[in-house]
Amino acid sequence: MRSKKANVTVPATTVCEPYYTLPAYTVNSVQLSAGQRIDWGLSLLGVPELWKITRGEGVSVAVLDSGATPGHPDLEPAIALVQDFTGSASGYSDQNGHSTHCCGIIAARDNEGGVVGIANQCSLLVGKVLGDDGSGASSWIAKGIRWAVDNKADIISMSLGSPYPDPQMKAAIDYAVGKGVIVVCAAGNEGPGDNTTGFPGGFDNVISVGAIDQSKRIAMFSSRGKVDIAAPGINILSDWPPRSVASLSGTSMACPHVVGVIALMIAKHKKFGGATPVRTPQQVIEHLLKTAVDAGTPGKDPAYGWGIVDPAKALEATSLPPDPLPPAAGPTAAQVIAASSAAITRVFSGQP
Repeated sequence: MRSKKANVTVPATTVCEPYYTLPAYTVNSVQLSAGQRIDWGLSLLGVPELWKITRGEGVSVAVLDSGATPGHPDLEPAIALVQDFTGSASGYSDQNGHSTHCCGIIAARDNEGGVVGIANQCSLLVGKVLGDDGSGASSWIAKGIRWAVDNKADIISMSLGSPYPDPQMKAAIDYAVGKGVIVVCAAGNEGPGDNTTGFPGGFDNVISVGAIDQSKRIAMFSSRGKVDIAAPGINILSDWPPRSVASLSGTSMACPHVVGVIALMIAKHKKFGGATPVRTPQQVIEHLLKTAVDAGTPGKDPAYGWGIVDPAKALEATSLPPDPLPPAAGPTAAQVIAASSAAITRVFSGQP
């Protein structure tokens, strides 16, 4: 078992701007793929049963991370577009493995090999915003966010972080939310101390995800503070360069679980021709958090947020009238999203 943390080298051209890194995650093992496996996280959440309803068809997910792995059999059919924002000599290729792993959790194809992703028929936009050393300037990430929005992403997934908020990053996220894109971020791996959620997860208008184990207990490393929801994040099996699989631990792995569930929610909405109550990103977020299974301290708490993501209830909720979330200490989910919801006009019909 080994822990990986970015060996940060700040680019000479961006020494005056903040930079972001991969949270310190653990590589438990790297394995050759021998047959197809469904990871414990998907089984725990009951995801395979939901594939009878949808597999994420027609949904576009942007993964902004360390790049893509060319030719990986699980991911090659899923990737619609790639772009390097780092100027790396390796181009968009994922030299780290982190991004490939996150992409697999979301979208790995059901193809008798490797693993199966939660939304295994969604399409991926992969933006390399972190260099080969695992660090990236805020300007790279901000450009990646705007690129994803302009290329019609429905959801943006970011498993990266910094202890400090950055105006450039915040402006790009506000742009995304204003265009109706849902932004999901890892809370960070700085737990168990209080108020350890990093950024961009700490921004009010993103969904911040904590990590749980197979017993549904919050991971010791999972950051506490501004956490909205929790998902599997320990010993997660997913894709790895060049054509293998690996088991990793971190909130980086929890984040794409939630992204995949949201993709299923949106796909169900689209499948029924928009005839569900979940018509806007605000409503998707409200339903996602409302249907989470409460854990830890009753109500919203700094470790689990509103609770553990429940895909079955979240998809069922797309057929029910929206209900308000229960009151919480501090801002409610509705209040968290309210600042940006006035700008959200795009529904999931693909209209700009």
